[in-house]
Amino acid sequence: MRSEVVNMLEYLYPLRTYLIVSGVEKPNVMTADWVVPLSFSPQLLGVAIGHSRYTHSLIKECGEFVVAVPTIELLKDVWKAGTLSGAKENKMEKLSLTLVESKKVKVPSIKECQANLECRVVKEVETGDHTLFVGEILHVTHGDAFKDGKPDINYKFVMHASFGKNFTTNSSERFEP
Repeated sequence: MRSEVVNMLEYLYPLRTYLIVSGVEKPNVMTADWVVPLSFSPQLLGVAIGHSRYTHSLIKECGEFVVAVPTIELLKDVWKAGTLSGAKENKMEKLSLTLVESKKVKVPSIKECQANLECRVVKEVETGDHTLFVGEILHVTHGDAFKDGKPDINYKFVMHASFGKNFTTNSSERFEP
């Protein structure tokens, strides 16, 4: 029965892939595809995190998170962040990412990412085996991949083409970590 559910979800792919930063004292980075805009006013987004994930407990604990937007150059770190468990080891020691102080939340941002959306949790919605954390976007920092608030499609944003080691970008190229 589980494989039928996975097969149905495959029809939603490819999806943009993001890095979710959570935790303050021992920050953790997790890869997530299930990120969705929810409202213009107030500016809200949602991120669905599995109950068993370490990130889930960190977001519940501190009530904040950062959604970081990677490009294909960070694919190895994106893969590691999604396959290693921060509960079992310090993921940051295995990643070549630099955590920097955020402007409006205690959770750090990622220097190498093209955007960091700093969020405060305003609602939690239980959705089966995941919680949809609704975050109000308090501040955004961005790099050259965004001009006037719009993405420059010449940058290759990471997209998960399907479950597993199958990534693409906003081009027709395929990549593996």
